[in-house]
Amino acid sequence: MSQEHLGLMAAILSEKGVTHAVVSPGSRNAPAIIALSQSKKIKLLSIADERSAGFYALGMAQQLRRPVALLCTSGSAALNYAPAVVEAYYQKVPLLVITADRPEEWIDQGDGQTIRQRDIYANYIRKSFHLPHAVAAPENLWQFSRQLNEAIDRTLFPAPGPVHVNLPLREPLYDIRPFDLSKMPRTIRLLPVETLIPQEELLRLADIWNKAGSKLILAGQMTPGHKLETLLSRFAEDPSVAILTETTTNLNLPGCIRCIDRTIEGISDKLIAGFTPDILLTFGGAVVSKKIKSLLRKMQPAQHWHINPDTEDFHLDTYLSLTLTIPAGPETFFRQLAPHLQTTESNYRALWAERDKAHRERHHTYLASAPFSDFRVFELLFRHIPRTTCLHLGNSTPIRYAQLFDEASEFETWSNRGTSGIDGSVSTAAGAAIISEKPVTIITGDIGFLYDSNALWNTNPPAGLRIILINNGGGNIFRFIPGPDRFEELEPFIETAHSFSAEGIARNFGFSYFSAGDAGSLSRALQPFFGKQENNRPALLEVFTPSKTSAQVLKDYFKFIIS
Repeated sequence: MSQEHLGLMAAILSEKGVTHAVVSPGSRNAPAIIALSQSKKIKLLSIADERSAGFYALGMAQQLRRPVALLCTSGSAALNYAPAVVEAYYQKVPLLVITADRPEEWIDQGDGQTIRQRDIYANYIRKSFHLPHAVAAPENLWQFSRQLNEAIDRTLFPAPGPVHVNLPLREPLYDIRPFDLSKMPRTIRLLPVETLIPQEELLRLADIWNKAGSKLILAGQMTPGHKLETLLSRFAEDPSVAILTETTTNLNLPGCIRCIDRTIEGISDKLIAGFTPDILLTFGGAVVSKKIKSLLRKMQPAQHWHINPDTEDFHLDTYLSLTLTIPAGPETFFRQLAPHLQTTESNYRALWAERDKAHRERHHTYLASAPFSDFRVFELLFRHIPRTTCLHLGNSTPIRYAQLFDEASEFETWSNRGTSGIDGSVSTAAGAAIISEKPVTIITGDIGFLYDSNALWNTNPPAGLRIILINNGGGNIFRFIPGPDRFEELEPFIETAHSFSAEGIARNFGFSYFSAGDAGSLSRALQPFFGKQENNRPALLEVFTPSKTSAQVLKDYFKFIIS
């Protein structure tokens, strides 16, 4: 039986705008790899480790803002995509996940590399499709084409996310014949539309907004390049409005509170009432700050409006106070509401601004005398990393430290905060570096790097990739979050203390290697690290920091802020 329909698959993908595919070696998926390669319209990247491959595709899709195909062989290979699939689902990144499969009659019959692949990502997928294994009959050709058209469209509408296509292939696998494009079925086009708020409802919301004496806008994770700054600047002029953003919000708006954890530290139960808004307005993806989540859950504002175009998340009630879901994009909402705004006399914005200013001054005072530690390293990095770079922040400590520095908001910033796992951060940045016209820098911890070190296993690693590895000998986050540091099991079982270095890994995979162990050596290393490397190679900078000192410095920082 020929594999003619694989040529059809490649033709439909390219016709629908898929330009890149990440593939992992295998036998069952080899015919599909050949078909995609022979199409000449889809660029293929081979990544052997499927878990890393999934995150490479994630980083590429983040940059492209359109689906990247991800193709693996049958069996456990498909399960290795799961961490990237779930991250793409919660981060709303378009991925077209294609898993080659055995014929259905051989499932659960002891055949090699054969598992139950239908709906394998059931809880973390926009939709799943099981394609027919051949298209000889007209109805099978129609089904194959229709399902692929829908699968690609569903990666983007009604909201972006991963879609699974299971592709059963019969033997002989390598009887590959080019598809006769004269038989190419029609391509189904999906017309994107904008959801607008009806005028009557808009006027009602504007009336409620204008009468409220205090409004708090909290923005979550968003991709760079949105057009919200101009729209939100009108809202920011209102003295009754305070705007809170994070590094991953990618909003560089004058007057907003950029360092939430630093600002809200020390707001006691006695002070909560003054900061509690009449209206809480939220939009965007996940919020990093655990402190603001806890504070808002205590506040219980009378009204919480959440802007969310995703039909699967209409009742997302993170702060236990949701009263209204607005099923539109944030740009649409703010653009429609802006002409109806009226200035409200209030000291609410000033209250937030005064606290932010006072804590910022304490921040700089503390840094001036802080010893060498993770905290000091981040200060140096945010001062010296070129502003032209795309910045990726690994989990767990890098993304949290970034929220304490105003300078971190000056970058285009990315982070895997859909599920906030440590796996795949380096691979995601490497995938982004393949697509991005700008250099890409990732700051990662040692555990996250070691867990994802196969990200460096690539025949042609992107020359513009810079990896900054902060090696404090373990999962240092467990030394400063409340609880784990009180138990003797911390070092051997929770922190996973180690004495490994990344030098051998970096050199083995052809990366330029730099290291630093104090403020002076770090400052001296940064300029050559960001410069052009010999043979145009990517580079890794390993910064060794004292674990216990770093944890204590951060604990003392929050005490100092409110002292």
